[in-house]
Amino acid sequence: MMKTLLSIWGVLLLAGSAVGAPYAGYLYPAGMRAGTRVRVLVGGQQLYGVVGAVVSGRGVRVVKAINVPGFPFPDGRQRKWLQDWLKNLEAGKNERPPLPDNAEEWRKCVWWDKLDQLDPLERMLVTYNLYVRQNALQQTPSLRQMAILDIVADADAPPGEREIRVVCRSGVSAPKLFYIDAAPHFHEPLYTRPGVKKPPMPHVKELPAVINGQIMPGETDSFKVTLKSDTDYTFALVGWKLLPFIGDAVPGHFQPVLELIAPDGKEAAFADDEYFLPDPVMRFRCARGGDYILKIRDNLYRGRQDFVYRVTLNPGTEPYRMSGRSFPNLDEFPEEEYDGRILSVRRALVIPGKLAKPGECDIYRIAGRKGMMFEAALAARRDGSPLDGVLTLLDPAGHEIAYVDDTPRAVNVGAIPQQTDPELRMTLPADGIYTLKVADLNKAGGADYCYRLRLGPEEPDFQIYTVNSMVSMFPGQSASVKLVVERLGGFTGPITIVPDGDAVPAARVIPENAVEYHLVLRISARKAVPPRSIRIYAEAQIRGRTVRKKVIPADIFNQAFAYDHLLPARDFCLGTRTDGRPRPKAPAKPPAKSSPQPPAKTSGATPPKPPAASAGKTPKKDAPEK
Repeated sequence: MMKTLLSIWGVLLLAGSAVGAPYAGYLYPAGMRAGTRVRVLVGGQQLYGVVGAVVSGRGVRVVKAINVPGFPFPDGRQRKWLQDWLKNLEAGKNERPPLPDNAEEWRKCVWWDKLDQLDPLERMLVTYNLYVRQNALQQTPSLRQMAILDIVADADAPPGEREIRVVCRSGVSAPKLFYIDAAPHFHEPLYTRPGVKKPPMPHVKELPAVINGQIMPGETDSFKVTLKSDTDYTFALVGWKLLPFIGDAVPGHFQPVLELIAPDGKEAAFADDEYFLPDPVMRFRCARGGDYILKIRDNLYRGRQDFVYRVTLNPGTEPYRMSGRSFPNLDEFPEEEYDGRILSVRRALVIPGKLAKPGECDIYRIAGRKGMMFEAALAARRDGSPLDGVLTLLDPAGHEIAYVDDTPRAVNVGAIPQQTDPELRMTLPADGIYTLKVADLNKAGGADYCYRLRLGPEEPDFQIYTVNSMVSMFPGQSASVKLVVERLGGFTGPITIVPDGDAVPAARVIPENAVEYHLVLRISARKAVPPRSIRIYAEAQIRGRTVRKKVIPADIFNQAFAYDHLLPARDFCLGTRTDGRPRPKAPAKPPAKSSPQPPAKTSGATPPKPPAASAGKTPKKDAPEK
């Protein structure tokens, strides 16, 4: 009975921590120049009561947060009156048009009452809502609410990738990527109503530069870029990386493309994917200088509010870069590639390699014994290599006895959508020299087709991930976060969550063979405190030694209706909820003993009950730098 009650309590804690948590679906723009101030539009869900945001790294801070009100649906008379006032403001006239009869029955919106006090971004949001009819069936519920963040970056703020978490009265959101750049930024124009001349196309005259935009349904964004003759350029787009997984679209991610139009109207360059990555990188040499048109769109002409992108425009040719390095703690051959020796694989070793030419195949010779368990694992795609590897094992007589293509791992971690790295395990049938072949499934090759090959047994190990990189709870209360345990190399033992301050006040043991666990966290403060990052550690005994690991903060995302992915975050964040849900009250103290009194006369009516406790398509945008 006690175990059942504890299980129910854990489920309630988990549910309570998730209800009403803010969700940031996109940030526009997704970056800014160091030394400037920018207005960032946030679209998401449960964003009411926004109070600020947390930015990773130094030199960047949020100085103001504004809630964008929900816009009601006005009738025809009210809509026309608001549109007339907007036209007056465009013409430099602040006076309101005369109100018709029965205007007191019109729907209310705080921004409609002060159109003359709104800044350009705020007024544009009102204009779009009044002129563009919204189809409720085509709207994305998780992106309906909006907020505005005023962000300042110091002149010495280090350039690079950051994470922003929106802080509301309902808690703190999962992170969204945000970038700081040294180069100037350009933005697509603000939305303009029908009948008004559209603003000119943004013109980038000097490089390096960064352009920002957002693709709506069927839309193609265009920017004018001045290029020089006989000069190499690299235009790199980040869009899929900002939104790697979409649960209600096919394909389940933003699929951006770049197209460059020469001054004569002909296509000068085109880029779709960068190998297997959906974000395109355009590398080209400009033969003839002039004003070119850079076009950005979705490959299928889709679009929605969270199809946000940024393109870095740089002179020169930037090489393709790998993103990881697997098997870092194993012995490695000093040579770049295997030199042909016969290998003994009684203990694990790593060989770096490369398929430098299309159709190339690397061959390794291994000394085997009958009954020996042979293990080989290829790390390529997981480290960012375009190699789609396959492993083929030949026996001493030259006959193929094993062929392995993809080997999905038990836990789907990272933004890369496909798990294509092969792992081979089999019992060898005889003594002799075996041959292992490493090849690309499509017989491709090149300077970027690198891999790392692990030969020999995998060491027992583990790694733990959270399925939410944040927990929001009321002051003085607890909440639960789900942990996913990845057991490697046959490790099955118990794992201990190490105590760490007030958040994890006592050790917690994950049982043997368990692959999931609910960890209860708490905030000891009795009043609201700013969000803070915490680190959670886990320990286990493996072959007589203590192995200590940091629990990796991650958020779970669903792709194309089916597949779950864990996307790692920089930090695990603990936030406070202040959204008005009443805290449990302590039981009333019994009255002090006194001499008995005669009962009061009553009229026979039922006494009154105590009062019940209270229950706990986005427009085009621009963010000109100041």
